[in-house]
Amino acid sequence: MVLKRDKELERKIARERIDELMKRSQIYKYTSYELAKRYVELAKKISMKYRVRMSREQKRSFCKKCMYPYRADRMRVRIKKRRVIVTCLNCKHSRRFQLKPKTSNIV
Repeated sequence: MVLKRDKELERKIARERIDELMKRSQIYKYTSYELAKRYVELAKKISMKYRVRMSREQKRSFCKKCMYPYRADRMRVRIKKRRVIVTCLNCKHSRRFQLKPKTSNIV
């Protein structure tokens, strides 16, 4: 007899594990950078396997190319024309984030 998987329960557990791994990566990024990178890799792998989205803050807390969590001495932040440009100083990969456009008060 074949048992069905409870996908909602799996996704809930996956979200909890991703949250825990990302918290640990933020803690260990100052002491053991390689361990923090491993936590980010595991969180990314879990999110892809169980098709769970990472939150915006989680996605923006690490480099997409080298998977290292950002920290002040290994990243550069520039603001140009309503864009935030974050450059990883490990791999020289840059990411651009659009700032919210100004809303007008015209009725």
